[in-house]
Amino acid sequence: MDKNAEFERESPYNFCDRWCERCVFEKKIRCRVYHDELEQRMIAIAHGKDERDPEIAKAVMKRQLEEAGEALEEFTEEDEIDLDASDEPEFVKIKDHIEFVKHHPLPVAAEEYRKRAKRFLEEVFYPHREKQNRELLYDFDTVDWYHTLLVVKLQRGLAGFHEPSCEGDFALYDAIGQFEICNKACRESINALRKILARFPERGGEISELLALLHHLYDQIQALKESV
Repeated sequence: MDKNAEFERESPYNFCDRWCERCVFEKKIRCRVYHDELEQRMIAIAHGKDERDPEIAKAVMKRQLEEAGEALEEFTEEDEIDLDASDEPEFVKIKDHIEFVKHHPLPVAAEEYRKRAKRFLEEVFYPHREKQNRELLYDFDTVDWYHTLLVVKLQRGLAGFHEPSCEGDFALYDAIGQFEICNKACRESINALRKILARFPERGGEISELLALLHHLYDQIQALKESV
């Protein structure tokens, strides 16, 4: 865990839920991703453009790469690797590992939660977002943010947890970091759903199913972490 704390200090963006608005200031000031995105926003404002404008993003990336001594063209060139076309032992291990992650029960359960949460949000939250009171809006936003994040972070965590071609322990440290984010997502979502349940008791059946899935995910993730 000490090594994880060291990696988190060096690159907090690898160990976070990417919700900058709710991030503590101490992490923001040492997060390169936050500063890059803030720079992109400021340049967009200065030029009267949307921060998502591709030209703005390209200009920011070009400046950052120039600082690192790289050319944008070199960065954007990608070598495509066809795993199916190789019978090399290492490629076979990678292909097997991809299948392991894809069919692991944890992402499957997280995907089931995502689908149910999405359906719940589409019926209860999205059409009435502007009418929600501030406190309840916070809780709905919490469920909304984390219901998609869980699947992605679990897959990344599993990829490092049983990485067959990794040298050293960084993949395992990263996996533990991703599992920590997943546990946070479960905790925050559980607390938010309990508050939503108090306001929408008529949706008790749906919310209880979501809570049961989150508790299951949390317990299984915790067991994985403790097995290290």
